[in-house]
Amino acid sequence: MTMRVRLSWLCAGAVVALVAAGSANAVPEAAARMTEAHGGLEAWRALGSMTFVDSWSTGLAGRVTMETGSRRAVLELTGSDAVAAWDGAKVWSVHWPAEMPPPRFLVGLNWYFLNLPWLVHDPGVRLAEEGTVTVGDDPTQYVAVRMTFGEGVGDTPDDYYLLYIHPETWRLHGCEYVVTYDAILPDGVEHTPPHDLIFEEFTETGGLVLPTAFTVYNKDGTVYASCRVEEWNLDEPFDEARLEMPDGAVLDESQP
Repeated sequence: MTMRVRLSWLCAGAVVALVAAGSANAVPEAAARMTEAHGGLEAWRALGSMTFVDSWSTGLAGRVTMETGSRRAVLELTGSDAVAAWDGAKVWSVHWPAEMPPPRFLVGLNWYFLNLPWLVHDPGVRLAEEGTVTVGDDPTQYVAVRMTFGEGVGDTPDDYYLLYIHPETWRLHGCEYVVTYDAILPDGVEHTPPHDLIFEEFTETGGLVLPTAFTVYNKDGTVYASCRVEEWNLDEPFDEARLEMPDGAVLDESQP
């Protein structure tokens, strides 16, 4: 199985494109309580940037730095000289491996997964409570909140997330999601089958409760992939100089 296939499920409703202008629907109480359980919206919005290192069981590993407000970002693949960046207008990369999914797809991917407790407040996000659900063999009745996107919001507005919110701690337990990024899907396929992403460990950094480990499951309960997230850094200012397109860089023209 190639890396491209193993990572074909990875996507997010606003992978690297900024959210469109407009107002989000009212945030349901469960989603608002989730945000507070993870440190609150004000503290998150006050961040200049976030940096973390993620390591997938598939062998993919990288360091992500994202400017929280603008969503400009840099991704450095660990163990190589491959770099990709979203500068607010375009995505470029250098030394990007041919077998990897497009950098436009990956550069903000994990950041989106890891920041779902706050991204429910983004413009263009639509939320609806859907009662309670169980997940796998876990008997807990999680509060289910469906997260969808307005037309033209982000690269892949047809993505969705069904958030699983713990009824006592109000932390985000995980989510069901699908992938609709066209460039990584087979011809004629509109989206991947749903997968469940389950957060397993958290750390408290800068007053925020952030994931440090999660596993992705197929709907039959088998493990699809797992990921560890380390070296969270919320203190360093975002370095705009890293967004300058170097000689030899290639623009990503893949089609979401």
